[in-house]
Amino acid sequence: MSIIAAVAGATAIVGFVSIWIKMGVERGESKKSIETIERRVGKNEEAISELRNTTHGIQIEIARSVGKIEAKLDFITETVASLKGGRRAKEE
Repeated sequence: MSIIAAVAGATAIVGFVSIWIKMGVERGESKKSIETIERRVGKNEEAISELRNTTHGIQIEIARSVGKIEAKLDFITETVASLKGGRRAKEE
């Protein structure tokens, strides 16, 4: 009976140790996966930040262009109005 108890005890100890080893390996793999994901998230956040800055710059350039176009249209409108006013004065 002592041999059976010794084998059962040894089996329990081996099982316990193998479970601890398996948990350690899985913990290490999980840690590597988390680090990889954190690096990817960091890179994505940097890319998003760069895109936001680029988009903001484009919006500023568009606003400037629209302002220039509006100024040119105002000038053209005033010029056409003054030409029409000159023709009307000549016709009267």
